[in-house]
Amino acid sequence: MRKGDVVRFFFILCLLTPVSCLLGAIEGTVINGSTGKPQPSVTISLVQPGANGMQAIATSTSDANGVFRIDHDLPPPPALLQADYKGVTYTQVQPPGRPTTGIQFQVYESAAKPPQGMQMAHLILIEPTASALEVSETFLIRNESTTTFQDSSNGTAQFYPPKAAGDKVQVSVTPPTQMTIQRTAEKASKPGAFKINYPVRPGETRFDMHYTLPAADTFSAKVIEGDTPTRIVTPLSVRLSGDGIKEVGVEQEVQARLYQVTAPSFAVKIEGTGSIRERQQSKAPDEDTGQPQTKEILARVYDRMYWVLGLTFGILALGGTLLFRKGAA
Repeated sequence: MRKGDVVRFFFILCLLTPVSCLLGAIEGTVINGSTGKPQPSVTISLVQPGANGMQAIATSTSDANGVFRIDHDLPPPPALLQADYKGVTYTQVQPPGRPTTGIQFQVYESAAKPPQGMQMAHLILIEPTASALEVSETFLIRNESTTTFQDSSNGTAQFYPPKAAGDKVQVSVTPPTQMTIQRTAEKASKPGAFKINYPVRPGETRFDMHYTLPAADTFSAKVIEGDTPTRIVTPLSVRLSGDGIKEVGVEQEVQARLYQVTAPSFAVKIEGTGSIRERQQSKAPDEDTGQPQTKEILARVYDRMYWVLGLTFGILALGGTLLFRKGAA
């Protein structure tokens, strides 16, 4: 075949299939992580965050073998693949340079009860200063099962924010994709309680809340009764005393004290002032991760306190966030 004939052949081919010729393609298979089998009839969208939220660029539905194909070039980062399966949205980051074919997109079956292999810890960080009382709450959840936990009635986690926090409590959610998003907690059925109605997919999920209260030498709160143990963390220069708590250790590297909450409600007297956040910022003044300060400081607390979550979960004598992250990697 002469060169001119080859050119004409490909020109005619492009006229017959213009989309495939002019655009790239994103191809893969939807896998049900609960069954280990391909999942048909799942709509996959190529989305990109924008000023008006997530913008769907193109979509495709998986066939009988779970295979999907999106005839579109990968947009500038961040580019995401997103699907809704049985009421839960699953998101997968598609970084630049990664192959756009042979993608495995995982979805999971859902359950309204916590599956076996799901563990949760509740930590409260109290930092009293001369001008304010800074309080941060964190729920750290590791779901080692192959089922997504979603309880729309009771929420994934419940907590009692201080009355000064108001009727709207913002929650910073970090799902396994590590893309932090904002959610508003909803009022729960118990007076004064709020629930975080966000599904917990397999992997590590984290909820963070922060309150700035007037300066005080006392603090009282309630915790939700159940299987989720609660710990209080303070700077080493701060001591708590009162009903419903017990001091269980000191972490010198972070300069922090750890207390166990032993009752559904506690009332403590606060002695001293200090801030773990200020100490960490003074050690790394130029660090800018782009994430909320409280979240990052608490992450450092977890990274040092191997025994915090070890005591909480009883996984190992030296457990903690590093154990979580190794499993999620």
